[in-house]
Amino acid sequence: MTGKCLNLSTVVELAAANSEKGVQYYRKMKEMAEDTVAGEIFHRLAEEEDEERRALHKVAKAEAEKAQINMDEQTYCYLCALGDELNFPHDETRLFKAVSPREAFEIGIEAKKDGILLYHEFMKRCVSDEAKNILSHLIESEQRHLLELRDYMYEICPTGCKYYHKNGNNGEGNK
Repeated sequence: MTGKCLNLSTVVELAAANSEKGVQYYRKMKEMAEDTVAGEIFHRLAEEEDEERRALHKVAKAEAEKAQINMDEQTYCYLCALGDELNFPHDETRLFKAVSPREAFEIGIEAKKDGILLYHEFMKRCVSDEAKNILSHLIESEQRHLLELRDYMYEICPTGCKYYHKNGNNGEGNK
């Protein structure tokens, strides 16, 4: 990895670029959703992902302005590996239709969990107080969104249904 700038602002910029992929992914999933509730969930996730992208750009800028010293290669690779888990599919073959709101919720919940872990790791390595403050607010927001998604998922599918139908059918039987 010689020649690369191994610093936190570089990794955060990679995460911000990935958030833009997330916005596009969720918008595509909204278009493909077979259920209006799933579509609404994906719309919300796209909006939240766009907010994260903007916040991450601010973090990267704040860290770059502090001229953080380079980190060791192992730490850089670790943070990149965490960020890789957040990669959103951009290839049509990896897209799928969310046939139920529950699937949409599950996708969102996993993304929130991954983001919380990554942002905690970023915050531990920040030198900029501004960046730490932004990340702290971002983590709180992600935690709140995760709980909201989980609570709403259980409200819609209290018995863990795979398919939600407005007529009260919990998915057992006809779709």
